[in-house]
Amino acid sequence: MKVALVVHTGRESAMEAAVDIVRLCEERGIETRSEDEVDVGAGERAPAEDVADGVDLVISVGGDGTLLRAALVASRGDVPVLGVNVGRLGFLTEVDPVDVAGALDDFVAGRLWVDERMALEAEAEGTAWHEPQWALNEVMVEKGARHRVITLAIHVGDEHVTSVSGDGVIVATPTGSTAYSFSSRGPIVEPRAACLVITPVAPHMVFDRSLVLPPDEWVALTVKGEEPGLLAADGRRSLELPVGCTVRIRRSERPARLLRRPGSESFFAKLGRKFSLPSGE
Repeated sequence: MKVALVVHTGRESAMEAAVDIVRLCEERGIETRSEDEVDVGAGERAPAEDVADGVDLVISVGGDGTLLRAALVASRGDVPVLGVNVGRLGFLTEVDPVDVAGALDDFVAGRLWVDERMALEAEAEGTAWHEPQWALNEVMVEKGARHRVITLAIHVGDEHVTSVSGDGVIVATPTGSTAYSFSSRGPIVEPRAACLVITPVAPHMVFDRSLVLPPDEWVALTVKGEEPGLLAADGRRSLELPVGCTVRIRRSERPARLLRRPGSESFFAKLGRKFSLPSGE
């Protein structure tokens, strides 16, 4: 059995936790691998794009941002992800560092279950880049200049819906509904309710509501006007979108597979705790 570690290298507590996880794995006869630039004592290292090849599990050590990166890595190898929370919010992560030993034992014994989450894939026409962009949370098309607005024509399927001028447009999954889309007044969606959520960001128009679409639909965002844009999938490095290009976003055939422990906290319990909702008592 082999696991790959994806670690938040900018956080000392995450690096320390990763070293401990490598030790716990070795004690259980589990081989370990980390990314090339990450030295946490793993048995081997590999480039980020190959780190999940041939492993049984990817362990994310950090916060939700690290888990998003780990989910992309794991999707390439079609393996599940266990999120270890060494961050602040930890909405997606499953265990704290003190619980890793028990989680590893549960994984070896087959007691963990897979929480399959819908993901997105974005492809572009009329750009210098062509590689599809995978996202668990959201695909964001936004303006490139601070004091400008971007104009985006929104199509759903073959039908034009509207044009939005503003800071940008987010296309989110149910998982991403509690992230950037939520900050832009989008709805909270229970992760099992598969759908696409289109949310405008600071639109210069009266209509500023989200649109919720069935999961088999696709969305096209075309850059209009004079201002080019940028595309970011799950907050990764932005890609340039010249005027006239179109980004097509649809459900990915590669879902994210997040591991959960028996008795794991429910979505609504975590929602209430993370957002300090009134208990009703």
